[in-house]
Amino acid sequence: MNSGVLIYLITPLLSALSQLMLKRAADDTRYTGIRFYLNWLVILAYGLFFGCMLLNVVALRTLELSTASVLEASSYIYVMILSWLILKEKLTRRKLIGNGLIILGIILTLTL
Repeated sequence: MNSGVLIYLITPLLSALSQLMLKRAADDTRYTGIRFYLNWLVILAYGLFFGCMLLNVVALRTLELSTASVLEASSYIYVMILSWLILKEKLTRRKLIGNGLIILGIILTLTL
């Protein structure tokens, strides 16, 4: 497996984690105004997101853009799983079918 493929499967997970950190910070009533942007959780989340973008640029050197865009769709899978585990959101049949189709698309793209 190409290193670019691995990067594009890992960075959406890290990006989803950074989005969850931003959600947690947004829900915290202690952080209002400028304090929202200057707390450690928000700074870490944006740093993680920025690192993911840099890694994606590196990965694009070894991947075709069409493959990279399909792999980027794995973020929807990570968001569904993490929101179910951490935010206690419901997994509906529609979400499961949609994410199953995404997984199928990723597998077909990597194998064909």
